[in-house]
Amino acid sequence: MTKACAAILASCLLVSSVVLRGAQQPRPAGGVSQDYLSRTADAILALKSTRFSIKREGAPAVLDDKSGITFTAADCVYAAPDRVSCNVKVSLKNGTIVQLTRVWVPEGAFQSNPLTKQFAKVPPDSNFNGVVLFARAGIPDILRNGVQNPQTVGREKLQSRDTLHLNGLVSGEKLNPLVGSTLKADQAYPVDLWIDEKSADPVQLHVTEPDANGWLIELSGANEPVDIPTPRLPPARPQA
Repeated sequence: MTKACAAILASCLLVSSVVLRGAQQPRPAGGVSQDYLSRTADAILALKSTRFSIKREGAPAVLDDKSGITFTAADCVYAAPDRVSCNVKVSLKNGTIVQLTRVWVPEGAFQSNPLTKQFAKVPPDSNFNGVVLFARAGIPDILRNGVQNPQTVGREKLQSRDTLHLNGLVSGEKLNPLVGSTLKADQAYPVDLWIDEKSADPVQLHVTEPDANGWLIELSGANEPVDIPTPRLPPARPQA
């Protein structure tokens, strides 16, 4: 009887050990990372407003093909669901650095003249659209469906916030609507994302390109009150 009890006890301990080891096995890194990516996609869609900056690393990016204007940085504000205003630092063909404001609202896209400050409508085929970043088909869709081999890098302090650093690969085809068609559609690019660990709000996103080029997007001030009015156009001049 003692031997039988001992055998049963040993069997129970063995089973318990196997179950415990199984319970302690970490979830695959990709699975954990995708959970966080999906939470961040939800957080972006829930944003009422945010401030964000876009910095171009390396060679300047083209803002307008026809005029040859390039830009390196923009400070922006977003108001849900479809209003964005950006103060953009641009370089003219002659190398002069000026600042203009580009606004996206339901009535269209508008851009200020760097000299007169008056607004005019932007051609619909111009590069980059700030609203696309926050649209369901923008960053949220990429986070849900477009990140290949997502990994959890670790926890980091960023902008005085406790963030979780994730990374993966995203195709140029997916990224191009966000960065003005600067990437090769059939190539995958490393993307790093830092999210607030408590709220899942995005804090920083970085896209790495070859030759030390890349994009850095930083976000702050989630859900703070903002106002982005539709720009007023100057009155039309009477025809002679």
